[in-house]
Amino acid sequence: MANVRRSDILFASALVFYLLIAADIVPGVTGLQADYEPGYLDVMNIDKGGDVVRQALLAPFFLASVYLLARARLQENFRRLGWPAAVVIAICLLSAAWSPDPSATLRKALGLFGTFSVGTYVASRLSWYRFAKLARIAVAVALAGSFVWLLVSPDKALDTNGQLRGLFNHKNILGQFAGIGYLVFLSLAFGETGRRRFVQLVGAGACVLSLLLAGSATPLISIGFVTAWVYARSRLRLRPRELAVLTAVICVGSILFLIAAPDAFTSVIGRDVTLSGRTNIWQFALEMAAARPFLGYGYGVFWLGTNSPGSLFWDTTLQFELSAHNGYLQCLLDIGMAGLLVSLVAVLGPLHRVLTRSDVEGAYVHRPENVSEWFLIFFLILNVAEIRLFDPTSVVTFVFAYVSAHLRGETGARDVRREPAFAANGAGRP
Repeated sequence: MANVRRSDILFASALVFYLLIAADIVPGVTGLQADYEPGYLDVMNIDKGGDVVRQALLAPFFLASVYLLARARLQENFRRLGWPAAVVIAICLLSAAWSPDPSATLRKALGLFGTFSVGTYVASRLSWYRFAKLARIAVAVALAGSFVWLLVSPDKALDTNGQLRGLFNHKNILGQFAGIGYLVFLSLAFGETGRRRFVQLVGAGACVLSLLLAGSATPLISIGFVTAWVYARSRLRLRPRELAVLTAVICVGSILFLIAAPDAFTSVIGRDVTLSGRTNIWQFALEMAAARPFLGYGYGVFWLGTNSPGSLFWDTTLQFELSAHNGYLQCLLDIGMAGLLVSLVAVLGPLHRVLTRSDVEGAYVHRPENVSEWFLIFFLILNVAEIRLFDPTSVVTFVFAYVSAHLRGETGARDVRREPAFAANGAGRP
């Protein structure tokens, strides 16, 4: 019993540590945060080796997870991963064959494989309730550390526009982690009462405050939509199909509003007509994607250095961006239409599964699969203006890998509040 207890504590501590590294607080801890906007020399001299410190910290988790997955129930663990995710990872690896920088593509594809390995292994051991409690600790540490860093070194904690980035390298990365934290605190609040619920709601409020100070609009819009979704399902008793139709109407209305009155629309969301330069990037990305529509340019190298396809954008616009600012467009550029379609299947398949399970009468908020539903909706909206669709080594990708594998496992449809802390088929064993 003592040995099992120690192994559980060690596993939980390691997962919190991994979450903090994957969330990318390394720049703040090491003091390597950029203190100016990227310019020509920065994008031309990108270190193609990536963040060596962060890679070294993540590598043991990747290797250990691959070993443990292969050692115990390989066939079952592959089923948890799911064929769509496996196919996407395979396409990313194979894209090295036509990539302008094969070594960089292989490195990033192996990072993606490692992230999914960790997520799949954690899903085989942890219920959502236990995972949420550990994620809550990681979010609290990262946000508290960011506010302390703001007091100690405001010139580092604030970016060049005076927006909060805390320990993170960019405000949007802080925003993504705070968005995940909001979902975690919200899910735990529904399972508590009295003072404990109040504590969870305070945590959710701190996440919202972080998003507001960071000015990270996309995660804020995403959690706002999720909150409205939860209210409509729990209070108004709307079913997923009804909400899907309502969402489609809202999206079409927003598009028509944007076309008819672009200035008014962008003022509502707090952005200029170009959406902070995103429309220029999207137009360029669509034109480049049309040139290589089926297999793309190779995973993770479109914006990598002077010989990258993206360098044409820098030369013609002097707008030094390092991504398409849209996860779906970036996926199209990286692995083409084939990869994008399989990626959408990998996301929409679990979402359809969880919506089907939750489309029954009864109390909505106390079902364990609902939190997976909230995250998948958050994930889909987040990628409209940010790149987190199969992004290697990202904490968002890791949580998606965990959610997807958890839904495929036997624990996905049970009430996690009544489960033991570690899933029965993995407690005390690798």
